[in-house]
Amino acid sequence: MQYLTIAEVAARLRTTKSAIYTQHHRGQAPGALGVKVGRRLLWNAADLDAWFHRRAAAAEQLTEAAAAEHRP
Repeated sequence: MQYLTIAEVAARLRTTKSAIYTQHHRGQAPGALGVKVGRRLLWNAADLDAWFHRRAAAAEQLTEAAAAEHRP
């Protein structure tokens, strides 16, 4: 099982460490997926990837639905 640091999560999602910390404290994904180990927050890489793929699939469905509404 591979675990990622806050810097690695931020780099994978092309965002800032601050944004991930904020999401964690608000209980929002992907920040909420982080587990505190001692003084560090760590993310299971497989859980993070699964979350990302679910989000991408949902966004694609919304895009397709919006496009279908505008077709003649």
